[in-house]
Amino acid sequence: MSWLLFLSHNGSWPSAVATAVALLLVTYLVSSTLYSITLHQLAGFPGPVSCAVSRIPFWLACLTGKQVQWMHDLHVRYGPAVRYSPDDLSFVDDGGSVWKALHSRHEKGGREFPKAKEWFVTPSNAIYGINSAAAHEDHRRYRSLFAPAFSERALKSQEPLFRSHVDLLLSKLDEAAVADQPVDMAKIFQLTTFDIMGDLTFGQSLGQLEAKTYSQWVEAVFASIRAIPIAQLIQYYPLLQGLFNLIEPQAIKDMKYNHFKHSADRVDQRLERGSDKPDIWNLVLSAQGDQQLSLDEMYCHADVFMLAGSETTGTAMAGFTYFLLTNPDKLAVLTREIRARFPTDADITMESTAPLRYLNACIQESLRLYPPVPVGVPRTVPAPGQEVLGRWVGPETRVSVHHYATYRSAANFTEPATFAPERWLAEGKQQKGGGGEDSAAVYAGDRREAMQAFGFGPRNCLGQNMAMHEMRLVLARLLFRFDFEICDESRGWTDQRAFVLWEKKPLFCRLKVAV
Repeated sequence: MSWLLFLSHNGSWPSAVATAVALLLVTYLVSSTLYSITLHQLAGFPGPVSCAVSRIPFWLACLTGKQVQWMHDLHVRYGPAVRYSPDDLSFVDDGGSVWKALHSRHEKGGREFPKAKEWFVTPSNAIYGINSAAAHEDHRRYRSLFAPAFSERALKSQEPLFRSHVDLLLSKLDEAAVADQPVDMAKIFQLTTFDIMGDLTFGQSLGQLEAKTYSQWVEAVFASIRAIPIAQLIQYYPLLQGLFNLIEPQAIKDMKYNHFKHSADRVDQRLERGSDKPDIWNLVLSAQGDQQLSLDEMYCHADVFMLAGSETTGTAMAGFTYFLLTNPDKLAVLTREIRARFPTDADITMESTAPLRYLNACIQESLRLYPPVPVGVPRTVPAPGQEVLGRWVGPETRVSVHHYATYRSAANFTEPATFAPERWLAEGKQQKGGGGEDSAAVYAGDRREAMQAFGFGPRNCLGQNMAMHEMRLVLARLLFRFDFEICDESRGWTDQRAFVLWEKKPLFCRLKVAV
């Protein structure tokens, strides 16, 4: 205490305090930096020093929409495992082993790594759904309950619903073809997929395709995508989250409330009026005992299915269209496959399109080059830790497989930037390419198991079977009926930013009815 009294008597107290605080801050920063790059449990993993000591480079990449390419560049420079923040690792899968290490259960009856809750935007009613950070027991209950709604049997009963929306899509494109008007295919796919999920989720279409414009609710969904990284940043830091809760603008509160209320009101209306359609809620309402959903859980999953079952499928079909139209030799092969197989449009069904080898290969290749969710979804390593790629990763580390970086890795795929559907064809059954050569053999060494666009393990996408059937049905019918040509202003369409989801530009195409 004597030195404090001396300073106070000599009038130098304020400057001395400022000096002491500055010295302590510098000491803390230096010691923290040294610890992070020498003694921290992740100190041995490669990555930029700036990322080892701070999360700021990562946040900047996320907030500017450049995270996808930024992370890809890090992996090209540093290898399959990259430390991109003090407590986070990103991996490029090497053909299945990393997916298994991070996404599977590691012992019989065990649990998979939990998803990092702060990565998911907090639901308005605080209920985390099947595709986010739901607790293990809740996720198992949800999956058991919803699985029948996405089974082959359910899809067969739902096919007339899908066909009616595709019929409407074809009629709108007929009008554009007759008028020789360019069509934004990215938008029209989103109109279609949201209308379909509206029928499956709420028992009625959103009516967007008929009106050829987004509803207010869907417009709000797209407008909010850019804010996802902001929400993730706030949620990552408890102090920042607490401060934001105190000063959150009323306009944001109103927007979140109205978005939630839109889904909740439509669930209430669906439950009140009933339905004899084969939609999701007929299966939900048939559940008994502990399997039943609470009303809040129904509200949450209405939101989940509307976004997860619509935006991503529409995005995938837009990517498919772009890559085919910019690779006319591949488009010619696919068009021949479809038009040679089916005598009439009525013959094109979910069942009849499932075996189309080149169509399936084109979809897979589009998902590889343009995955609808291109980033890594972090999991939290539980105690005592886990070995990944031959190295020990300690508990509480956030780990993820980065989709885009994995699918563009030269270690996994030959000519990784090339659109080559042939790489997905079985060895020994080569498909003639547009140039007339047997090209499948070139890609025989590709690690195709590395591509898991629908996720991996017990928390993979429950609706992937439906998405594949829907895409095959829509795309086969479009290519059977129309010849497409991309407009010049949409070349380079995949040069996009991503805020977890892609910020898509218009994909203008011209089309004419096939002769």
